[in-house]
Amino acid sequence: MFWRDNQNLWPELQINSATDLGNLIRNRREALAIKQGDLASSAGVDQGNLSKIERGTAKATLDTYLRLCSALGIDLLAEPRA
Repeated sequence: MFWRDNQNLWPELQINSATDLGNLIRNRREALAIKQGDLASSAGVDQGNLSKIERGTAKATLDTYLRLCSALGIDLLAEPRA
């Protein structure tokens, strides 16, 4: 799975695990100067759970990851393997 931001400010990166995606979410949130509580609220996620997702100590449903990415302006792209 790859990601890109919908403003094309960051390069595409390959995501290989839920931990990678959590790191991406944290890095993007911090780059945009969004407080963890504000992101959690806008994505409908418990702040404590978001903290664990960002640290890679908890995994979430795909729906939760998609809501978080949407709130941060991130597009996730699934591509078939060559």
